[in-house]
This record gives sequence, structure tokens and C-alpha cells, in this order.
Amino acid sequence: MKKKLYRSNDSVICGVCGGIAEYFGLSPWVVRITYLVVAILCKFIPLLVYVPIIIYAVLAFTLPKKPGKSYNDLITLLESWNKKADGERKEVVDAKERDVKQNKNK
Repeated sequence: MKKKLYRSNDSVICGVCGGIAEYFGLSPWVVRITYLVVAILCKFIPLLVYVPIIIYAVLAFTLPKKPGKSYNDLITLLESWNKKADGERKEVVDAKERDVKQNKNK
């Protein structure tokens, strides 16, 4: 079976480092610390200051969630807020129309 890269449920922010760790069979903390070291080193090179942040953001929005798991990450929280702001409208499927007599003597 071919491995696929997903965002992990073992997340601190969005699950990107956890997903990379699961894909390569590493500890999530090794990937997180490596990312932080690279981000700090990029701070000293003027052209690379924002590169780690941009890469993380792109991966956070493009990597799919691992199927069959519940998520407690930043993106899922923002999506749930967006649904609440939209009023959580649901689509009606296979509805049948019928006449209903209303009793006004209640």
C-alpha cells in the first residue's frame, strides 16, 4: 500500500509536522524542533525570513486531514467558526411534499 502524506491529529498548531513525522516514521517532536531550528536560522538570512512560515501555511491549507479521525487543530476551529457564521444551513435531500392541516384551537 502506498503511503500518503496527511495532516496528523497529533497536532500543536495544524498537524503539519505531526503528519510529516508519521509519513517518515519519526517522532513529531523531532520534526517540530528541526522546523524551529531551520526557522531560526532563516531569520539570519534576509531573503529567507518568511520562507518557513509560508511553507508551513501552504502545507496546512493543502494537505488533507487523515480520514476517520476527529481534529482539534487551528484550521478545523476556523472552519467551525465559519460554519457558525454562515448559520449552518443544511441541504434538504429526498423531501416529500404533503398537506398539513393546522389546528388553530390549540
